[in-house]
Amino acid sequence: MSFIDATLCASLKIIRALHEEENIFEEKGIGFGGDRSLKIDLLAEEFFIKALSHYGNIFSEERGFIDNGKNKKIIIDPIDGSYNVSNHIPYFGCSVYLENEAAVVVNLSNGDYFVKDKNGKRFENLFRKPFQSNYRHDVILFEKAYKNPDIVAKLNKHNLKFRAPGALSLSLCYGEFSKAVIYKGEIREFDIAAARFYNSECFWYFENDLILMAPKKKDLEEVLSIIKE
Repeated sequence: MSFIDATLCASLKIIRALHEEENIFEEKGIGFGGDRSLKIDLLAEEFFIKALSHYGNIFSEERGFIDNGKNKKIIIDPIDGSYNVSNHIPYFGCSVYLENEAAVVVNLSNGDYFVKDKNGKRFENLFRKPFQSNYRHDVILFEKAYKNPDIVAKLNKHNLKFRAPGALSLSLCYGEFSKAVIYKGEIREFDIAAARFYNSECFWYFENDLILMAPKKKDLEEVLSIIKE
């Protein structure tokens, strides 16, 4: 089984657990990444560890570094958007990156998944043909908008529409269909590694606690100039 297939199989197990396991939102302390860990976070991590350990050492948000005696590293965010899933908001996923080789980001709420490897990138769905439309590319995905009212005010001043979905790796992948993605907050490798590899051909800007990504250079420059006003 390939790395990507193993990752997708583990993702399907997480989806099943969300529907079948009891007490999945029970708090289990604080994970390595500093966020509270829910039972579903730890279950998801265990699925990935069992499925992927023979591909490389694992660096996971919940447990930290797991040495499997390999010369490759896998970076995992088992549940991206834990607050969303625990509040029944259908925008949460998982993010898995095999360093310099492959990335898989799955929207566990609707089955959309984003894959990139030596064969290129693709956007598909675990259960059906993925939703397609003539994307307008005129909305900004703004993660952590609630913590950055100054940027919100600037976007409103310029009549730029934005949404704050609440799962960074998903937004950075769906961002290929958007005007831009903004994130301002603590930058962690778990949250961005897979999505950055998946959308490596897009335009990126990093500065301390700021990430800006856009499919078009002119959009990145426009949004950055507004943020810097």
